Amino acid sequence: MDLKKIIKDKLPLISEAREKLHNNAELSYKEYNTQKILLDFLKNIKINAETMLETGVTATLNEEESCIAVRADMDALPVNGVSHACGHDYHMAVALGTALVLKEIGFKKCVKFIFQPAEEAEGGALPMIKKGVLKNPEVKYMIGFHVWPKIPVGKIEVSSGASMGSVDDFNITFKGIGGHAAMPHICKNPIFPAIDLIQSMTMKSRIENNPLNPHVITFSAINAGTANNVIPGEAKVLGTVRTFDNALRKSIEQDIRNSAELAAGKYGCEAIINYSFQYPPVISDIALTELFINASKKILGSENVLPLEKTFAAEDFAFFAEKVPSVHFRLGISDGIKGEHPLHSPYFDVSEDALYYGIYVTANFILSLEDKL
Repeated sequence: MDLKKIIKDKLPLISEAREKLHNNAELSYKEYNTQKILLDFLKNIKINAETMLETGVTATLNEEESCIAVRADMDALPVNGVSHACGHDYHMAVALGTALVLKEIGFKKCVKFIFQPAEEAEGGALPMIKKGVLKNPEVKYMIGFHVWPKIPVGKIEVSSGASMGSVDDFNITFKGIGGHAAMPHICKNPIFPAIDLIQSMTMKSRIENNPLNPHVITFSAINAGTANNVIPGEAKVLGTVRTFDNALRKSIEQDIRNSAELAAGKYGCEAIINYSFQYPPVISDIALTELFINASKKILGSENVLPLEKTFAAEDFAFFAEKVPSVHFRLGISDGIKGEHPLHSPYFDVSEDALYYGIYVTANFILSLEDKL
């Protein structure tokens, strides 16, 4: 079996599918044309597929009780109208290409391909899990990946442990007593507890949390009042928290709640706290990642399998990685001209050669796990 030759022979068909996906970019939970393109491709290569969550797709190669799964996100962004400015068209094409190649080889073990909507919005991963996407067949291991600017084509980055941050948002309203700015003594100015919260949490996070366990607390908005001579009745503070550690994540949430209550009480105001846990950190399984690194080094060379630098950007693949041992890697897309602009940029683009390496690495890893499936 010459895996490289099979992939190269099939690349025109896969590239054509990628172009169709690119030209039919759709926003979260509106991926109807995208879904049809995926279903038609899978039908043509005789892999059973079905829909999930209205616009999602799951496909299974070979029916068994357990399987390994490959996840690809489907949605686009409101950039340049609507476009795949985050490379999800390549993610889907890599997954389709992997399915096609494994089918061509005659791979006998069970592989599930999960095409997930709404990664860029509220996240389709958790709803798919709740709908049973990890069951029937039961997912034993999982692979995720993301195209990554500035990494040269032919190289990947991967490390065990946390690679992408959690994301939680908070919206705190301080309610006071508004009135004339010339008479602050008969008012309860909600701006003061808002400022107090920002200052106290900024200092508290610096001195009370382990500097070797990084986190980010960003206060991104403070809204209060509209006139020079009026003390407002309320002040709103918005922000976000990013960590790589779930225990720290919960600790910071409690600190923000306590600090907001204390600040409100100090100035005779009330604090209404809305704290929303969004995505957990993406954490790759140690043992599975080691297998992935070893398998990838054999085909790419050690110099092309690099450790990654953590980012506080978030990814809802994290929900899959919480449920089953998973590995998440970054796929190089830069040829020195294409693949240089950041994710979500209106100038984002990808070297077409990245498609080959994405399929090569993913299919090779699945083949290397054959005796473990």
